[in-house]
Amino acid sequence: MGSLTDPVDQIFTEGINEVIVSTCDNAAPMGIIKKNDHLSMIVFRSSHTARNIIRDGWVVAHISHDPVLFVKTAFEDPDGDSFIKERIGDVTIHRLRGVQNWIVFAASVEHSTAEKIFVHLEPIHAHIVPALPVPVHRGLNNIIEATVHATRFVLTTDPELAALIRHHGDLVMRCGGEPEKRAIRLLYSYVNTCVPGTFSEKIRQEIAS
Repeated sequence: MGSLTDPVDQIFTEGINEVIVSTCDNAAPMGIIKKNDHLSMIVFRSSHTARNIIRDGWVVAHISHDPVLFVKTAFEDPDGDSFIKERIGDVTIHRLRGVQNWIVFAASVEHSTAEKIFVHLEPIHAHIVPALPVPVHRGLNNIIEATVHATRFVLTTDPELAALIRHHGDLVMRCGGEPEKRAIRLLYSYVNTCVPGTFSEKIRQEIAS
């Protein structure tokens, strides 16, 4: 695999890279930002992820193309059996079971506001398996966009966000495979639980299709 910096530099590209980040007994979709050859994250202070980073100083970034996993980790905490605990250097990390590609980072808070922490990431261990190249998948990409909008919608109930979720959901049904379609139905269900009635008609339509 070569030096640690080489695979990490090749994996993350300039801009925001969507991964699933785990901390102690917690996992959630997060964007890792690459800018000027530095890696960082912006995390809401109210989240479990932020509290764990401040306390423990590490995160694990999972490279996954599983649409259902993105939706589930956005809306619920995985149970204990979902994690593998492993000693890496001086820390015991919690990584997600079943995800083959993962990178452990030392995570330090560079600065913070009342709402967010700005976290610097330094890679300390990478587990990357050889694999065939994965083309851009419009179904998966639209699942990620819908999930981002949904996490904000349940906090704000902004109707513009609901419209964006519907837009991306329609594209998932047009461009996605069965895993992506299962994921968008699950997302509609999570949102309806948080904001009852929002997507009741969409669920009926997607189940019938």
